[in-house]
Amino acid sequence: MNTPPQEEETDVLIGRCYTHARRFPLVLGRLPGGGRLWGGPYTIPQAIVIVSTAVLLITTQEIWAHFGVVGNAAITIGMPFTLGLFVRRMRIDGRHPFAVLGSLLGLIGAPTAGRIGGRPVRPLRAGRPVAGLCTVSWQPAPAPKTDQDVAPAAPEASQVLTAAGALLAARTKAGV
Repeated sequence: MNTPPQEEETDVLIGRCYTHARRFPLVLGRLPGGGRLWGGPYTIPQAIVIVSTAVLLITTQEIWAHFGVVGNAAITIGMPFTLGLFVRRMRIDGRHPFAVLGSLLGLIGAPTAGRIGGRPVRPLRAGRPVAGLCTVSWQPAPAPKTDQDVAPAAPEASQVLTAAGALLAARTKAGV
């Protein structure tokens, strides 16, 4: 009688780490036609700052544009790119400024007393007594199987009155 050889089922665990790829920021470096961006590549926060600053300067040109054609053009082109370079070099705790700004806005919008279970903590009503509850149960040590195997319990174990005291006594006995 032939029996087929039994195949062993082995679980193969494969672990991959992509942290090296996460260290490089997502950048914009090429135009859709394949050409290179001038001064690029730019990170996403840089691109946001450059575009928003340029739009702000162009829309408010009546307020600040009193430096002639060359001066106005230098400010309109130079300021967005200067701010973009500043944003590229600026790191706060290893994060770009928009991540820090998002964290700051989340902190400002958080409830002052914090959260419990995802809900804001409500303050207690005035005049309502606050009561705490602590339950300590005492169980005597089980009787030893034989007198030769187990030594009798130390007499100071019966003097422990709190759960914290019992933990400290057990830790002291174990020699930790």
